[in-house]
Amino acid sequence: MKHTSTICAELEGFIKREEMTLHHFAGTSGINAGTLSGILNGNRPIAIGQLDRMTYAMGLPEGSLYDLYVDEFFAPQAPHWRRLRPFMLRCAELKKYGCIQQISNRLCKDFWHISGIFNTAELLFEKGLYEAAAILYESVVDSEHSSHMERLAISYYRLFQIYQGDSRKGYKAVIQFLPYRYRLPEAYALNGLLLLAEVYAVRSSWTEVENYADELSELAVKLYKRQVWKSDDFNPDRPLVYYYGKSYLFKAASYEYRGMFEEARNWISRYADLSWFEGLDQQGLDEVNKLKSLAEANFINLEIKAGDRNRIPEYVCFLEEHPDEIVEGLTILLESANRYHFFIDEILCKFSYKIEQYGNVDTDHRLTQRVATNSYPKKLSYNLRCSVFFQNFAVYNFRKGLHREGIKNLLYSMAISVTLNNKEHIFNSMVMFELYRRFASDQQCQTYNNLCRNLWDHEKVNILGGSNRVYV
Repeated sequence: MKHTSTICAELEGFIKREEMTLHHFAGTSGINAGTLSGILNGNRPIAIGQLDRMTYAMGLPEGSLYDLYVDEFFAPQAPHWRRLRPFMLRCAELKKYGCIQQISNRLCKDFWHISGIFNTAELLFEKGLYEAAAILYESVVDSEHSSHMERLAISYYRLFQIYQGDSRKGYKAVIQFLPYRYRLPEAYALNGLLLLAEVYAVRSSWTEVENYADELSELAVKLYKRQVWKSDDFNPDRPLVYYYGKSYLFKAASYEYRGMFEEARNWISRYADLSWFEGLDQQGLDEVNKLKSLAEANFINLEIKAGDRNRIPEYVCFLEEHPDEIVEGLTILLESANRYHFFIDEILCKFSYKIEQYGNVDTDHRLTQRVATNSYPKKLSYNLRCSVFFQNFAVYNFRKGLHREGIKNLLYSMAISVTLNNKEHIFNSMVMFELYRRFASDQQCQTYNNLCRNLWDHEKVNILGGSNRVYV
């Protein structure tokens, strides 16, 4: 037999060592003997499915011959995407990222392959293979010569989506994406601006939240005036009314968190009733109803934050009907209780089962090194809310003289804040711990020291901070 590649040499060597016939190996691998003969004689290329069957029949781990297979695509002529794309998909599934990087590096030498790289990245992203997709998007931004190309803007947008869970790359991805946010297709631009508002809200950077909320509302209004819902080409992830309402929700939040309650009230009223919005299908009507419910709750929030205790029973009923809002609601109740010096023990007891869940938030400091999914900002937002809750719960405990319990909740908050790299919340936790250190157990002091070590590890990373007051 005459072989023409390293893989063929591996296969021929295996058959000889095992003293097998070609027909025997064909039966074991499920590949036609004539096809195997053609491969070994260099008369036909190896398909990725055939390579996987050969690998299995040779008793090797999945993908173990992929590094050798890379060379198959570049000898003797340029690769064809009909074969190349399935191979890159398999590499992504098996996390053979080195192979993807090798192929990408070679392809980028020829500008005509950029389109194929981008389309493959989009395929991988759609399938949730984000780390592999990121390699290809990086290749596009490194190789694309025209800064006005739509695929360049989309590549920066995808990297922004992917890297929000990475403390090292996340901030860089935000900065790189910002100049391209209006070069995106309009449906993507809506998502991009909303994601910017969400990301900066997680970091409590309320000035930036307000800026991008304003941009989002302006874009939504422009598209609404054009009646884009009548076009089959306009397909955002959510109905247009969702983005319009969300822009004002974030605008209101930016004022609420800065203690500017009257201004917040004005912005809440902008999304409280959007039934006038034209072009609403059932999904759009559902979004209108959700926003209306949130507005009603947020109006009550403001009154409770302003000290109106009469609205608390009504608010507790709302929380029972909307369990996803409980962590935020309990935080608001604790903030008000701490500010106006009253207690809410019965309410905390009612929701004790939820509080126990909040204590199970993933506080592994490696969390910030994981690649983000599309739902990642929501996960980060939830973690932030848990962090703020436990910080306020600690203050509540200290007011009651429950010092050990307060320190336990304070350490929960600090651990979550470290994973989020939220400097303001970390600072609040450290200051309070030092104020109450004399009440801490040896184990609690050790936990605190470990968190400080993790924080020191993160100090080499660019971190966005924010502000969120806690009433001590």
